[in-house]
Amino acid sequence: PPVRQTMFRRSKSRSESRHDVQTEARLRNHREQEEKRLEESEAEKQLQQKAEKLAISEPKLSSGSRPHTQARSAFPFYPARAVVADEKVPWAVKWPDYSPTTFTAPHVLANDSTVKPGGWADPVDPTSVDWPCRASYEGPIAFDGHQQPLNPRGRTGMSQRGYLGKWGANHAADPIVTRFD
Repeated sequence: PPVRQTMFRRSKSRSESRHDVQTEARLRNHREQEEKRLEESEAEKQLQQKAEKLAISEPKLSSGSRPHTQARSAFPFYPARAVVADEKVPWAVKWPDYSPTTFTAPHVLANDSTVKPGGWADPVDPTSVDWPCRASYEGPIAFDGHQQPLNPRGRTGMSQRGYLGKWGANHAADPIVTRFD
C-alpha cells in the first residue's frame, strides 16, 4: 500500500486563540483612541482659530491720539471716576492697585427685572445673567474677578453699570426721522 504523507497542521490552542482576539481588541481600541485624539486635536485647533478671530484687539491709535478718552471723561450725573493714565487703559497692562469707582444709578437698581415686574434692567448680580445669549461687536466678553464684564476698550475708572441697564454691551438704535416739504 502506498504511504500517504500527511501534513499536520498544528491547530491553535484555545488560549492562543483567546490571546489573538484580545490583541485584536487592544489594537482596535488603540486605533479608536488615536482617531478620537486626532478629532479632539482638530476641534481644539478650530476653536483656537475661532478665538483668535474674535480676540479683542487694542484700538489702533494715530500718533498723538489718546486711548478711550470719552469713556474716561466726567459725566454730570456720575460720581468722580478713578484717574486712569493713558498707558494704564489697556487690560493687558498689569495694574494690581486699580480701584475704580463703583456706581449704578438708583433708577437702574429700582428697575431690576428680577424684582420689579416689567423692569428693564439686569439683576444686581451679574452671575445670574445668561451670558451665552449676550454678544458684543467688540469681541468676546471678558470678566473681572467679581464676574463683572470688562469694558472691551480698557479701563475707564468706573465699574458696574452707571446709567445703563444691562451688564456688558447695551445695544441701542437712534432713529432719525426727517421730513421734506
